[in-house]
Amino acid sequence: MTGLSGFTYAQVRLQARYGKRADAGVWLRLQNIHDLASYLQVAQQTSLRPWVLGIGSTHSSHDIELTLRQRYRDHVYEVAGWLPEVWQAPLRWIKRLADLPVLEYLLAGGTPMDWMRSDPYISDFTDEDPALRSQAMRDAGCESLVNAWQQGEPMFKGWLFHWNEARPAARAYNNGLQSMEHLLQAHLLQNAEQTGVALPRDYELAGDELSAIFRRHTLEPAAVCAYLAIIAVDVHHIRSDLMQRIFFQGNADHAEGLPV
Repeated sequence: MTGLSGFTYAQVRLQARYGKRADAGVWLRLQNIHDLASYLQVAQQTSLRPWVLGIGSTHSSHDIELTLRQRYRDHVYEVAGWLPEVWQAPLRWIKRLADLPVLEYLLAGGTPMDWMRSDPYISDFTDEDPALRSQAMRDAGCESLVNAWQQGEPMFKGWLFHWNEARPAARAYNNGLQSMEHLLQAHLLQNAEQTGVALPRDYELAGDELSAIFRRHTLEPAAVCAYLAIIAVDVHHIRSDLMQRIFFQGNADHAEGLPV
């Protein structure tokens, strides 16, 4: 599939998935459940089921977080497969956005945590020698991230550089993609500077802004990017809810580099 036909196919599937997302009523219902086991039981009866299925209240916080990260990565890979071939590799690059705080921590010489070693998308970067970590990142296609960090720039700028290098130069799509870039910079750079978190905390505001791009740029790659960002916000919302309930049950060992 190429051109408009490729994005038409993707848009139909994206609309279907977008329409199945949890609405405000679901989130409000879950917000009022403070027990982890009860939260998971109710969540599995909602449209959040694919994300929380198989997660139990006896699982460690690290296991829960790894499950959510892997499911999101798998979803990015699935969505990329709906697109014309020239857009698939750039879209798969989106998977790295959530890893930026961890990669920065490792490049700075932070001690690798067990959960980092157990994550197949991060474990190659956990050598005891920081120099070997940076080389492993370069070998894995993350050279732009390493370069940004070494130059004292936010790692997101390195991510954005690689994105713009990898994606097709399509003038017709520039307005939508630029809107998406500006929104990501506003949320990711500002939040990273203030809290070290690389995902939006204001779920409703972020969702509204992303949904506007999703609707405005139908049949464009910006709509795909907006959809994946919307899903990332949803997954981060789930993660935050679960970690808070673990915390209040006295097991506050959530993954370093990924605050609640």
